[in-house]
Amino acid sequence: AIFLCLAAGVALSLVDPLVLRAIIDKGLAGSDRRLLLQLCALLVGVLALRAGIHLLSVWLYSYSGLRILFDLRRRVFDRLLAMPAERLHEQRRGDLLARLTSDVDILQRAAAHTVVNAAQDLLTIAGISGVLIWLDPWLTLVLALAYPPLVWLLARTNDRLEQEGRRARRSVSDLYSFFEERLRGLALIREFGRQTAEARRHVRLSRPWIRSNLSLSVVGAVQVSLADITTTLAFVLVFLIGGLRTASGSLSVGSLVAFYTLATRLYRPISGLIDINIDLQLARVSLQRIYALIDSEIPERPARGRRLPEGLRGEVCLENLSLRWEDGTIGLDRLSLEIPPGTYLALVGPSGSGKSTLARTLAGYLEPTSGAVRLDGRALDSYDWRWLRREIGLVSQQTLLFHASVESNLRLARPDASDEELLEALAVAGLDELLRTLPEGLDTLLGEDGLRLSGGERQRLALARMWLKRPSLLILDEATSALDARTERQILARLRERLEGHTLIVIAHRLPAVSDADRLLVLDGGRLAESGTHEELLERGDLYARLYASCDAEA
Repeated sequence: AIFLCLAAGVALSLVDPLVLRAIIDKGLAGSDRRLLLQLCALLVGVLALRAGIHLLSVWLYSYSGLRILFDLRRRVFDRLLAMPAERLHEQRRGDLLARLTSDVDILQRAAAHTVVNAAQDLLTIAGISGVLIWLDPWLTLVLALAYPPLVWLLARTNDRLEQEGRRARRSVSDLYSFFEERLRGLALIREFGRQTAEARRHVRLSRPWIRSNLSLSVVGAVQVSLADITTTLAFVLVFLIGGLRTASGSLSVGSLVAFYTLATRLYRPISGLIDINIDLQLARVSLQRIYALIDSEIPERPARGRRLPEGLRGEVCLENLSLRWEDGTIGLDRLSLEIPPGTYLALVGPSGSGKSTLARTLAGYLEPTSGAVRLDGRALDSYDWRWLRREIGLVSQQTLLFHASVESNLRLARPDASDEELLEALAVAGLDELLRTLPEGLDTLLGEDGLRLSGGERQRLALARMWLKRPSLLILDEATSALDARTERQILARLRERLEGHTLIVIAHRLPAVSDADRLLVLDGGRLAESGTHEELLERGDLYARLYASCDAEA
């Protein structure tokens, strides 16, 4: 439909110069008023029809461009959703935002306008050239000889356009990253009085963006100037040779006017193609950046793996589990243990001992280098990944809350939960009193990253959200670190009571909070240093006893 509209519009744009020629040569010269009125009415009708077709074509290619924009953005976003968290942590959020927004917008303009305009301009040039050949082949040849040098000059400058386009997109990504980080850290910047320093850094980061865009403008202006000079010289030659032929009587005035009118109409599509060439070079860079993300390799998760109708029992078995990071350092080293269903297990150890690494491995977010994690006797990677996410819950120290209501943040875990279940979840996390103080209750907006809440309140809301999910295996990775010791013990006790029969694994900085665990595992350097109950480990007097003594000293 778009192509038909473009073709019809181009065809109609070729008609009015011919009608104009007929008006000059027949209507005016022949003094036939009736014919003159008919030709004028035909000219008005052609212009009106062309305007209507233009409006229709604009709507069609705008809609098509928006659909392409939506599809590209959806594919990029779907890829981000499927990307492992560790891979995302390697990417700057500002760069990802730039690809999701400005890069896609550039491609949308290319799809909705650039490609369509290029097709329209090429059709216009082809149509005008055909009519010019029909009107006068020799004048057309004079006109055509001017353009091969222009094409050669444009090709010579395209490499520079692409280079500057890459620099421009990199500088945009740098600025996106800068703004995203500084907006999140405004309070920190004010706290240390770094406003002036950050403003200067913004100026420094903006300079490459200014330089690259200025270079793009200069190269584009050079290309347009070359087209202006070439086209103007061609028109001068046409008018000079055509004027001489008109004076000699070998070419009528109407034919010269029609030829010149059509020839001047070549300027707009030619200059349009030059602008399109600039846009296409930028779109090419953006397309490469987007598809570098879309085509990136992602470890495959089993899409149709094992599902258990009754859910997991929560039995965990580690078989000689090891994990090494890319730089060769040890994350976990030959861990072997069995955790019966319904166990309350505590992971303790000094900083960097591998507690969080083990937690993320148990949750399936990290792939072990060797060994295996088994749930209910089956390998972790044999389960359906989406189903497994419903059966395993991980709450980390860093809480993630959306700029939405309390209810919306809770319903992330269970969209079908009733209001009574939401209130029960808040009570388990000790937020029932806070809820009564909120102006709109469950409908209260939390602000960006939940900034209306304190750090401890955010952690408790994350715990309430996870309890609402009721996973068979719940892992808390210092999820209560912002709470006072008394509140921490109360919440852990309530979770243990309400999740009876579910396996609970807790990493806590304050050892007294988990001293009542069924079993404590002490990690050191990624290895299992000790295992036992609180009393057994204290009696041994090794690493756990020293850590516990240091906690007492801090208290």
